[in-house]
Amino acid sequence: MATQSPRLWQILTVVFLLISLALAIALIVVALELTEDRESKQAAARVGSSPSTGNDVSKKPTTVKVTPDMKSRVFDDLTVAELENIREYMLRHSGLNLVPIENANVSSNYVFLMDLHLPDKADVLRHLDASGAAPARRARVVVYMGSSSGIREYLVGPLPNPSEAKFIGGQRGRIAWNSRPIDIVEQRELVALFRNVTETLYPVLKESYNYWFHNCTDRCLFFAPIPRALEAMKRHIIFLTNMAQIDGYYLYTLSFSVIFDYPQGVGGKPAVFKVYYNDQRFDSAEELLQKYNNNQISKETYSLPQTGATYGSPERRPNDRETPKSSRRMPEQIEPDGKRYDVNGQRVEYMDWSFNFRMRTVSGLQLLDIRHRGERVAYEISMQDVAVYYGGKEPYGVFINYIDVGWALGTEHFPLVKGLDCPKHAVFFDNTFYKLQSGKPKTIKNAICVFEHNNGIPLRRHFSSDFFGAEQDDFAYVFGMVDTVVVVRAIATVWNYDYIFDYVFHHNGVIEVRVASTGYVEVFPFSDDGKIYANLVNREYNVGANIHHHMFNFKLDFDIGGLNNRFETWDIKTEDKPHPLVPGQKWIQKFFERNLKRTEEEARIKYNFDKPKYYVIYNAEKNNSIGYHRGYRIHSDSFSKMMLPEGWRIENAISWARQQVAVTKYKEDERTTAAIYTQADPFLPVVKFERFYSDNENIVDEDLVVWATMGLHHIPGMEDVPVTTTPGKQLSLVLAPLNYFDEDPSMRSRDGIVIRP
Repeated sequence: MATQSPRLWQILTVVFLLISLALAIALIVVALELTEDRESKQAAARVGSSPSTGNDVSKKPTTVKVTPDMKSRVFDDLTVAELENIREYMLRHSGLNLVPIENANVSSNYVFLMDLHLPDKADVLRHLDASGAAPARRARVVVYMGSSSGIREYLVGPLPNPSEAKFIGGQRGRIAWNSRPIDIVEQRELVALFRNVTETLYPVLKESYNYWFHNCTDRCLFFAPIPRALEAMKRHIIFLTNMAQIDGYYLYTLSFSVIFDYPQGVGGKPAVFKVYYNDQRFDSAEELLQKYNNNQISKETYSLPQTGATYGSPERRPNDRETPKSSRRMPEQIEPDGKRYDVNGQRVEYMDWSFNFRMRTVSGLQLLDIRHRGERVAYEISMQDVAVYYGGKEPYGVFINYIDVGWALGTEHFPLVKGLDCPKHAVFFDNTFYKLQSGKPKTIKNAICVFEHNNGIPLRRHFSSDFFGAEQDDFAYVFGMVDTVVVVRAIATVWNYDYIFDYVFHHNGVIEVRVASTGYVEVFPFSDDGKIYANLVNREYNVGANIHHHMFNFKLDFDIGGLNNRFETWDIKTEDKPHPLVPGQKWIQKFFERNLKRTEEEARIKYNFDKPKYYVIYNAEKNNSIGYHRGYRIHSDSFSKMMLPEGWRIENAISWARQQVAVTKYKEDERTTAAIYTQADPFLPVVKFERFYSDNENIVDEDLVVWATMGLHHIPGMEDVPVTTTPGKQLSLVLAPLNYFDEDPSMRSRDGIVIRP
């Protein structure tokens, strides 16, 4: 025992020292917390508010619920089970003789598309606002009737177990067979024909491009079939070709394309219409081959593409001025106290805002039942249609005019990358839809994100200085608030272009709709006589990026204080009168004049810089405390003029672009400007916006819908390679309260700061 005592005391000494060190650390931590608490309280006293982030997550944790409340489910996307049930029900429908798409040919009857069909607005409002029964869920189902060369649309329901398929008549009653979007069934038929053409032209393709189509292994042509009629009730499809199996293949366009048509009319079999090679047109593959072999045409040869970090590649370029100079990471935003918004199924609550979101199969992201402090501001704010019209030489200027909903825009939203497309702290949502190619439900993971974001700019601020005093840095107070917002984002990739769609909710009652363009520019063979259409972007492959016009149409279904709204412009004018203080001189100044629009024709606005104005939706029966009618203003610096003459050929497809703002009376059969059929036949569009206002209905104290169009003209340059960047290509539509509140509603926020000396 005696020999063990010194060792025991050593152990006890070490333990005592460790305990003492732990106590010292604990005391330091407590002291720091007390100091921080005291400083926090002092800061709170200075700013006149609690130093909270707005929602104390220790008291109210953020919830992300997969299963929604029943009332909000009225807007939810179709589920996998519902899609499967619809498919099975339609296949059993005795009168349609449908076959699964995997067994179909062009002469078969089969389901092409399914999407949720929202109930009538009156039924939804009765359910949401008056505790009425939930309206039955139904789907719109598009059926290709190849046996009779027609297209039919049905309302199928009630879901989840459908028992009825009701034919949709009205404006969509007769849909021409030639206007159908191209699908996997027709593409199989066309690919076989394209293979025959390229086999005939194998010597030309191999010698000119070192790329071909049949038995091509690693030298395969990539083709993009685009439907676009040259005349009404006709069907033409152009096959553009690119080098495949290479990064950035969009930029390796070849000077070879084939156009097919249906010479036997509706229901006929496709045949070669024209073949293009090196800026020359031929009536058949055989004619091109013969003239090529006889040296009767201009030939060209392409070198094989380089590999590595070069033209078209996404890899970082090697250089001697690498940035950043160090490996220090870029800044990131964090949520120091957790999320300040709640998600319940597909409904979001953020500060004073609440709304539902969904992905419409045809046109993309759609927001519904948008409320501020529980009061509905809008029933719907949504993307409607996207058009990109190009200029260029034959055949590209003739055929390359896109209406992107023709490819079911909502199905072209792919997984978002955390930390790139959305902040790392975002919440992600899947997109489930009926996949056209397989005829089965498809779920794209992480296709939508929601996140709170610091915009990096004050929402409001002021430094109240002694402006005229000797010491101008003396101040009475500084106050302001950071512009933090919640964002709903989705990104559509349609072939080469990527469109970033944002719906942004600010603390001051402002809703902002944003769209930015990025992705690869589309290139075409370049020639000296085509310089007026394009800039050369690669001399080795002789391709240029052509001028084009992006146009985006949005639906804004306001319900301010109820359904009975008005639309007026506040026209900004100048008055010229005698100067009150300088005799003989004039006094010219601005004033504004309210101009109530009484009919739909009067409410078609073509933006004119010489006549600036406010665009105002308001409720004449609902006033703020001063007596002004509560309203919202529609503002955009992104209005863009459609250059094509009204009524001219392909302009008919996008008559919504004739004006930048249009206001119409709400009608159930005028829900959208979008139609999947317009890409193939722009001459006789199934949905023509001109019909929405041609009856020129009264719009005073009615349920009103605003249709707003933004756009940008793009003449690409070398810096648009490999992909065009978003700065300078971001469009914004601002919906701002105008006398809707008694003051800025953000003044209630605990995020505000007040500093007094």
